[in-house]
Amino acid sequence: MKKLLKKILGRAFAPDTFLYNVYHKSRGILASTLKGFPSQQMTVIGVTGTNGKTTTCNLLAHILAVSGAKVGLATTVNFWIGDKRWVNESKMTTQSPFALQGLLRRMADAKCKYAVIETSSHALAQHRTWGIFYDVAVFTNLTQDHFDYHRSFEEYRDAKAKLFRELYASPRQPGVPKVMVLNFDDPVSTYFAQYPTDNTFYYTVEKELPAETRESSLTATTLQLDPTGSSFEMRTPAGATTVRLHLPGVFNVQNALAAASAAFALGIPLHVIKQGLESITNVPGRMERIDVGQPFTVICDYAHTPDGFEKVFSAVRTFSPKRLIAVFGATGDRDKTKRPTLGKIASDFADIIILTEEDPGSEDPTNIINQIRPGIADKFHKGDNLHIVVSRKEAVRYALGLAQPGDTVLFLALGAQTKMATKQGMVPYDERAFIKSLLQ
Repeated sequence: MKKLLKKILGRAFAPDTFLYNVYHKSRGILASTLKGFPSQQMTVIGVTGTNGKTTTCNLLAHILAVSGAKVGLATTVNFWIGDKRWVNESKMTTQSPFALQGLLRRMADAKCKYAVIETSSHALAQHRTWGIFYDVAVFTNLTQDHFDYHRSFEEYRDAKAKLFRELYASPRQPGVPKVMVLNFDDPVSTYFAQYPTDNTFYYTVEKELPAETRESSLTATTLQLDPTGSSFEMRTPAGATTVRLHLPGVFNVQNALAAASAAFALGIPLHVIKQGLESITNVPGRMERIDVGQPFTVICDYAHTPDGFEKVFSAVRTFSPKRLIAVFGATGDRDKTKRPTLGKIASDFADIIILTEEDPGSEDPTNIINQIRPGIADKFHKGDNLHIVVSRKEAVRYALGLAQPGDTVLFLALGAQTKMATKQGMVPYDERAFIKSLLQ
């Protein structure tokens, strides 16, 4: 009987059903109404995409803070209300409607001028953002992720599109235009560009833009990359400037351009944008180096999608003269089709692979590992350059024990999380703190 009831309720509340939409939308309406629609008291910037959202939000928040404005921020890893800053321990990119509207109310009451909100496809599909009237919508990129929920790339894309589709008609702040910021390097941008706006800004890394977009676009050229960051010339409608970004990888140059474009659209001067980008030295758990004087490099990153793996491994491999040791798994209760792909990408770049648990949730982590293994190249042999260490803590300990001077150890997917999802529930686990404790 219990199984039958669960099956019936599961069908009734599937994402494409009437009951599902009524339930979630009513929560969004109730939350925003109870809190008095706080987004109407601020300029709200929403950042969506598969990868780069958290970094883009943090870069933009720094730019806006450097301009002298009071800023609110909500991302996967952190929250801001002006000078008050704390860790997001919920393991949710975009909070429940009640938590999110409560946070926005606190931002509005604190007289924040801007609210920068990392906005997930789940939140858009589940109406968690109902009653948040965005003024600027930023798109980073779109690649494989969340197919356990959205079921197809087109469904995933259309969930993201809601942010852009509803932008122009939403209530306005006096004198604040409705603006899209789109990644010209991602073909999905053309799909989002069909929706009306007051202005659309494009950004690109070393590509030639069509003449009709050049008056509202930002371009990065003459890139110089190194292990600790990059330098590039940023060309804007207001002129060009050289930026020294303290975040490594070409993908972080893209994130910087996304943030700069949003700031430019809001009227922030170019010299302030430059200062804001250069003021941030790291984003928690995003290509974050752990250095306590050890003779090898340790990096923690949140990458957990095929595209994220490709970008991070490519960047790290470039500056790893000796062995690259990769420690990762795959999230439980999520898209299973990407698991062998993660294994393949890792084996294209790494010298040593250590497979372990990674938010296994209700699944057996050993089963998840066994689904990653078919994608790993034949050159990897168990006990030689492929190791299975199910316990995440033991895998960290093992990887650091293997590392020799000049090596790079890359820990993937958990990033700045402070908890891990297991069959026993949420277990406290801060990988960065644990690594530091071992190294010290």
